[in-house]
Amino acid sequence: RICGSGGWFGWYGWFSEKSLGKYFAYYGKASDCFLVTLKNGKKYMLGCKDAPEMVNEINEKINQ
Repeated sequence: RICGSGGWFGWYGWFSEKSLGKYFAYYGKASDCFLVTLKNGKKYMLGCKDAPEMVNEINEKINQ
């Protein structure tokens, strides 16, 4: 964790890992999150109740 909460009311703030690099996180449970990488290289780890379905919806919108 660079700057943020590491489990107190979820995970949010700036984090860094060898495999992912630097990213901003905002999620409750690690099992319910997904990573979004923007064209400019910025990374966001986001959480929701049905992460696989959210990823499918995002991919559908991108591919239209």
